[in-house]
Amino acid sequence: MKTFNKTILVLMAVLAVSLTSCKKDDDGGDDPQGGTGTFSAKVDGDSFSGIQGTVVAQLTNSGSTQVLAVSGGTMDSENLQMIIQNFDGEGTYNLNFMNIGTYSYLPDPGNPDPNTVVIYTTVGDGQGNNGTISISSFDGNTVKGTFSFTGINLNDNSDTVSVTEGQFNIEVTNN
Repeated sequence: MKTFNKTILVLMAVLAVSLTSCKKDDDGGDDPQGGTGTFSAKVDGDSFSGIQGTVVAQLTNSGSTQVLAVSGGTMDSENLQMIIQNFDGEGTYNLNFMNIGTYSYLPDPGNPDPNTVVIYTTVGDGQGNNGTISISSFDGNTVKGTFSFTGINLNDNSDTVSVTEGQFNIEVTNN
């Protein structure tokens, strides 16, 4: 009886370990925790939370390829956007010259002059990858994922911004 109890105990321990170690087997990572319509990140350590009406995911068919744009804005006239060229569903995409990540803001939200917008982008000098966007789930109606990147100021290459802990869960609009 002691051997039987020990065997059952060992089997239960092995089952518990195997159940807790299971992980999704795709390049897109785990789904973010926020509900549909959420978009958040940290910009240089400060919280960024997209407000209703600004959180958008658009899928555009361009010939034989698809382009996915995901974006959100804040009450403080800030905007984050990622554009994936040749979108092919779940997976991780590098943000660089082709797949672009941007962070922009109005220095004076009371003055909506578009000439004053400060723009940081992953395009930089056109070399290398400056971050990633990982699509963990895409069913044609909803897209979920995470992102992080370093944005380079379009007017001053020595000025950068760090976008971290980005996540989104958004209904997709097809164009």
